[in-house]
Amino acid sequence: MTDESQLIGDSSMHTGNEPAPEGGFYRHRLTIRFTNGETFIYTVAEPLHAEDIAASSRFAVITSYQCEKPEDCHELVLLNLNDISYIRTEHITQQELEKEELTRKESERQQSTIGAPQRLSRIGFI
Repeated sequence: MTDESQLIGDSSMHTGNEPAPEGGFYRHRLTIRFTNGETFIYTVAEPLHAEDIAASSRFAVITSYQCEKPEDCHELVLLNLNDISYIRTEHITQQELEKEELTRKESERQQSTIGAPQRLSRIGFI
């Protein structure tokens, strides 16, 4: 992973505990792109900044929780930072999240599939 600050971070200074003007709390879209072109996208409460990743970090740990039951870990992902070419967060509004959720549900309804509940994730580095 390169040390270029434009590949890591978020220009938003809002935190997940800060109420958003339109209601709810600020959320951020975490985008991770691998060197092979594959991309993972998560919703997180806190923005990611370049200084959040220590130079000695080798792995990213992402834990995902269902919004309805935050005490139950739904998914645990361990990523090798050497395989990541791009990682950043961007501010998203509650309206954008709801619009994406409606689009996802409509798509699943048309395909007759059962969707996963909305999740909130956390990222850490080791």
